[in-house]
Amino acid sequence: MSAAAYSRFLWEAGIVQVREAPPWFVWASGRESPLYVDHRRLLAYPRWRQWAVGQLARRITQGPAPQAVVGVATAGIAWAAWLAERLDLPAGYVRAEPKKHGLRHQVEGLVQPLGPVLLVEDLISTGGSLRKAAQALEEAGFPVGAVAALWSYELPDAEGLPYPRYVLLTFPQALLYWQEAGFLSEAAAAFLRRWHHSGLLA
Repeated sequence: MSAAAYSRFLWEAGIVQVREAPPWFVWASGRESPLYVDHRRLLAYPRWRQWAVGQLARRITQGPAPQAVVGVATAGIAWAAWLAERLDLPAGYVRAEPKKHGLRHQVEGLVQPLGPVLLVEDLISTGGSLRKAAQALEEAGFPVGAVAALWSYELPDAEGLPYPRYVLLTFPQALLYWQEAGFLSEAAAAFLRRWHHSGLLA
């Protein structure tokens, strides 16, 4: 199993979908995109799921040790739990906003005092959800030491994230693998590359 094989699997399983004409996909940030990555579908494939967790865990152990693993609700929760299990660390998650009932917590599962935590999201696009989650963690007394994700679009919007990153696969890497596998025509690959550089869909 390799990154190239993983990128082919994402394509063949329909986890990655590409459109070369409208209607475009709309991300949570409101941005239109010709590409959509649905990691929730990856949950159904134990072999690749375990490979992804193992690869990320190996990269994380090469850096400073986190004191806990925290998932961004909802897509990052399962991956944070599996990584915490692999790394033998406490696990938790952070909501987009505090609960409106019960204890009204926004951060769940962590007990203070605690050192830097690893924040986990399924993918990094504009970095908005990670920034919001990190702010909530910092305000709750849990400093973020690094972030991890299965996928990064490598967009300029996310360049300002002030944390080390552990990423399994990036869009530029995947694009090369998809071309090599014959999944994309030269025209389609050029269109995706142009969108990635400029953000333009026309």
